[in-house]
Amino acid sequence: MITRKTIPMILGCLLLMLAIVSCGKGDGSSTENDTVAFKIKKVSDTSSFKRSNGEMCRLHVDAEFSIPEKINGKAASSKFVKLFASTVLEGGDSLDLENAVKQIVATRLSVNVSDVADASEEECGNATSKVDIQVKVYPVYNRNGVLSMCFEEVVKKDGVPSVAHTYYNYDVEKCSVLDNGEFVESSIDELAQLLRNKLMEQNKVTTPEELNSIGYFDIENLNVSSNFYFIEDGVVWSYKPQELTVDANVEPTISVPFAELVQFVKEESAINNLM
Repeated sequence: MITRKTIPMILGCLLLMLAIVSCGKGDGSSTENDTVAFKIKKVSDTSSFKRSNGEMCRLHVDAEFSIPEKINGKAASSKFVKLFASTVLEGGDSLDLENAVKQIVATRLSVNVSDVADASEEECGNATSKVDIQVKVYPVYNRNGVLSMCFEEVVKKDGVPSVAHTYYNYDVEKCSVLDNGEFVESSIDELAQLLRNKLMEQNKVTTPEELNSIGYFDIENLNVSSNFYFIEDGVVWSYKPQELTVDANVEPTISVPFAELVQFVKEESAINNLM
């Protein structure tokens, strides 16, 4: 029986339920339109080493991963987990997501440590410089059976940061990777020209020479890489710092609407489901 006294309690329960349902991807939950639901895994580690000049350096890696938990409401299959671990998590053929994420942190520690003997934790207290590395893996597109994941890495050496993004795309239903093999091979050169034209259009210039004048280079050799991701109405190609520009802090991106990609996409590609 509902009384005046029970109404506030019922309203409170409803508000709590709404709050739970409305949680965003930040905490690993998924919306009703998403293909894959994620949980968050955080890992960190610290080391120290002595540089060749005798300087003590502290190294810290802080990582946050979105790990697939469910696909279309069902537990993620071992096949998809293996694909996910071997690509975006750089885990080889490992099925163990836990070990894959730990391996990323361990690798980031090892590749940034000098070949000089490691310092002790006690010595590290006197460190005069430091390297901080932040790794984050998260979805940027997650609908219609297609998933785009971003591997973001920020390396800050003595306060100076550098950022790089690598993207991985999946046909979740077929449990396969989507890369530049989704495009008709005979039209790759034409697609590359489209990307060059779009880059000029985005920068409001009309010739490659004008792009050169604002810091771009080697535009004629711009390729159709697999470092792209999906957005609501198209595909965005991303290039690493100093791949197309002289600026080490810029990652150029080129956006192409689906409407302009129709002729380049293979008939059997999952990309057609997004158009």
